[in-house]
Amino acid sequence: MFLTTARNHFNEDLDRGTALVHHAGTLPVGTMRCDILRAAWMMAVGACDAYFCDAYGDLIARTLRAKSLQQAVSMPDRLNHLRVPVIAVLGGTHEGWRWRMAARELIEDENVLSLEKIRKLFNHFFRTGHKILNQDTVETLILHADARSRFFGITPTEYRKLMTPAQKSAAKKDALARFEAHFENVFQRRHDCIHNCDRPKMALQPITDTKVEKIIQDIGFLVSRCHDAFRDEFPTYLEELGFNAATRAQVCQ
Repeated sequence: MFLTTARNHFNEDLDRGTALVHHAGTLPVGTMRCDILRAAWMMAVGACDAYFCDAYGDLIARTLRAKSLQQAVSMPDRLNHLRVPVIAVLGGTHEGWRWRMAARELIEDENVLSLEKIRKLFNHFFRTGHKILNQDTVETLILHADARSRFFGITPTEYRKLMTPAQKSAAKKDALARFEAHFENVFQRRHDCIHNCDRPKMALQPITDTKVEKIIQDIGFLVSRCHDAFRDEFPTYLEELGFNAATRAQVCQ
């Protein structure tokens, strides 16, 4: 099933981050314990980055495979201009692997650590008029059972109490801005850990088990909601391009 490998790897990698947090809890308070928590933070953000890179490669590869099955279907410019490796054209190996190698041309230098970058890469795979992580879709995130007010600034109960379209529109705009700012801070902290040992100024930034556990939960929420959206939209995207039911079934299995 499409995106299964990306999701399974993400779950495994996020569990590795959680295991680091649990290990840190067995250590005495001090720099070593804090550094293991920082490693857990970096592992969690790395899992997020890897998921989106893998998912993008998977969707590109499956679209290219659909094209190989129905060559008369017109493709978007981004795929028409893809530099396909010779092995993908000549064959001689497993077809799915060939197209995945072709997809690497677009993702090998990508870093998917901003919501804007996620939109840029994945809105391409949504049907016309549908986008991800915008004011039209943020309501479903606010109302999700796993949503947290810490990244929306509003609870599902508070949102449901809003009476007018204007109130809801303002709340969605604010919630999306907060959501973006929250993950910008999450990703920036990972950069701080990697590039200056979590010392962006003069002193180490404080870190706690509870904080890292929440960040791991938040990253899990972001990836899970995006994963669900990709799974829902991709078959419809292929249908909109003109691929028939047989082709869609074959490439989305």
